[in-house]
Amino acid sequence: MNFKKKKIRKNLPKENNEIPKKISRRKISLSVSLLASLIVIFLLFIGITEAVRNINFTVFLKIAGEKLQTDAYNHTNFLVLGTGGKNHEGGDLTDTIIVASLDDENKLLTLVSIPRDMYVKDEIIGNSRINEVYYNAKNYYGSNTEGLNDMKDKVENMMGIPIHYWVKLDFDGFKELIDALGGIDVYVEKSIYDPYYPKDGTFLYEPFSISEGQHHLDGEVALKYARSRKTTSDFDRANRQQQIIYAVKEKALQTEIIFSRDKITEILNTLKSNIETNITVKEILTLGSMAEDYSQDQISHKLIHDDPTQCGGFLYTPAREFYNGMFILLPAGGFEFIHRYSDLNFNLPTIATEKAKIHILNGTGTGGIAGETKQVLKRFCFDIVKFGNAKSSDISETTYYYKQKYDEDGEEIKSRPNALNFLQKLIPGKESTDLPKEYFEKGYLEFADIVIEIGSDYGNSKNYVSDPFYYLPQTKAATPTDDTVTNEDQ
Repeated sequence: MNFKKKKIRKNLPKENNEIPKKISRRKISLSVSLLASLIVIFLLFIGITEAVRNINFTVFLKIAGEKLQTDAYNHTNFLVLGTGGKNHEGGDLTDTIIVASLDDENKLLTLVSIPRDMYVKDEIIGNSRINEVYYNAKNYYGSNTEGLNDMKDKVENMMGIPIHYWVKLDFDGFKELIDALGGIDVYVEKSIYDPYYPKDGTFLYEPFSISEGQHHLDGEVALKYARSRKTTSDFDRANRQQQIIYAVKEKALQTEIIFSRDKITEILNTLKSNIETNITVKEILTLGSMAEDYSQDQISHKLIHDDPTQCGGFLYTPAREFYNGMFILLPAGGFEFIHRYSDLNFNLPTIATEKAKIHILNGTGTGGIAGETKQVLKRFCFDIVKFGNAKSSDISETTYYYKQKYDEDGEEIKSRPNALNFLQKLIPGKESTDLPKEYFEKGYLEFADIVIEIGSDYGNSKNYVSDPFYYLPQTKAATPTDDTVTNEDQ
């Protein structure tokens, strides 16, 4: 069986400068097909095959597998697409779009969700929202594979990284995969009651509820648990989706699943009828040899959205009259910020696991620099514990201070935070473990891992990264507020 660039599922369904007053705070909708698609990645990791029935699973997979494609960082990048499928209106629209990056050296999997309303330009097929690209390209070129490759190209340009593999799955595939595994076990952290859960095949609603505590979910209930959104936030839903992904991965790795002929056959048949991918069988085996090395805390899930006060909030909503009445999302400040966000999450994933705390100090004579830099860095998901003025306002050189650590014998050990690998690209400066006396006495490194003292070489230069939400076209920029603002900030 060779999945490479072949259609696996049969009979796919057809299917100025004026500044207005307000930034949209519309939350990004994450459909359950996100779950379905990501589950496929984990099932592909497992590399299910009857050949492992009587021999060592991991050893066999390593021998039988084929080396995965990688980028300059030795990471493998996937485009994961989710659709409603034949029983849903607009079944070929990719309302779930995920870029997943596998760093096998550090055993990290990073997922970033792209909102379906992101606007893309195409001089050949026509401009559209990103969720319409596959549908439009498939119809234009007359080929599912061409449609998926066109979608891959668009996402590569948008995110600024190479995509090696694509995977597409629908709602039915999600439910069938869960049922094929015999259901999954999850702990519901907070009770959910959703009176507006959409009733399949209608425009009506049906209530969905689930209590706090441990539950065994079949495919139908897991679908509702992942899809419900009316009474919880997108961030809550993203956490539930990650929880289900991990539960599926754990269930599939159980010995009674891996070595059951009937289960293997059932899951393989499900994959063949519900998935399109360019991953070969040998590459699936390689992914399978890696699966057991990944735990829940090694999976990072991020969003790109339009709340500028939160991690990943790089987008805004322009006035509809400029886009033929369409609701769309655009990156504030252009795609340069999205590319930087990709660099941080995909190329430097160990930074997310480090969770460095940062204190920003303005050492220039220009007011507001510490506060503005805080807003920018928060969107890159950094934890800014405090910001304010430096010891003086005439500091010429930007400096990163961090604490030197020692082992039990008093010998120096590696102390440099990984976060500096990204921060230095954004805000160049020197590094020092010699914290000034004024900062030491105030305990700045007791509550922060890094103190950034911004000097005029950055703060007053053309390379200074301004907050793009101050200068948005076609909408009024909202200034994010924060209760931690101190009167020390200039």
